[in-house]
Amino acid sequence: MALFLLPHSNHQSKMDIVRKDLSEVWEHHRFSELNPLRTALIEYFKVDTYPLAPTFRRFKGRFWEELSFWALPRRVQQKLQDSSLVPSPLFGLLSIQDPIPAYSVGWKDRYQGEAVHSFWKRHLSGLLVELLGKRTVFDFTSSEDRKALTFPNNARVVRFLYYRQDKRVINTLPHRAYTLRYIVEMDVGPEDLERINFLDYKVEKVEKKEGLILVRMIGEGRYI
Repeated sequence: MALFLLPHSNHQSKMDIVRKDLSEVWEHHRFSELNPLRTALIEYFKVDTYPLAPTFRRFKGRFWEELSFWALPRRVQQKLQDSSLVPSPLFGLLSIQDPIPAYSVGWKDRYQGEAVHSFWKRHLSGLLVELLGKRTVFDFTSSEDRKALTFPNNARVVRFLYYRQDKRVINTLPHRAYTLRYIVEMDVGPEDLERINFLDYKVEKVEKKEGLILVRMIGEGRYI
């Protein structure tokens, strides 16, 4: 099964869907073995742990708004729940449905003399080698997110580049969301990436090199 890495968002809602303290749901979080590290960061940055909302509701910004997880078919939701990971400066790694509080901790913030992304890179490297090794990983994260991540040599990583005609698209958050939705809804695998199309975007080129697959998407930019 392929894995999907989804981007962290600094833009977060104040929703209080789960009216519990984080300590009450801690044990149900994915990767609960990270809880001691998470607790240390929460205390250091003085994060309020009440109220909570699922990750897909807490995070805002174009990616999460266009993904509209709550509106997806149940089958698609379940697949994303089972096979997606979300890097987080406060939690390390999250499930798309883990209940979390709003927080303003970023990758560049300092903790114990180092940037938070360096802190998590040290502590997540072994776990990520285990999770990503020998897997196809569709990487929709940002360059900042990737500073905290370790990609094992035996993983096959798929990334997307977007162009409006001949110009590279800079803000690709909605593009990444539409690409993810298409892949999951249409069961696209690494061997049939040419099938991907949404709005007026389609695959122009697939380049494979040493475990990295770069997919060039081109469109006219009439919709996004």
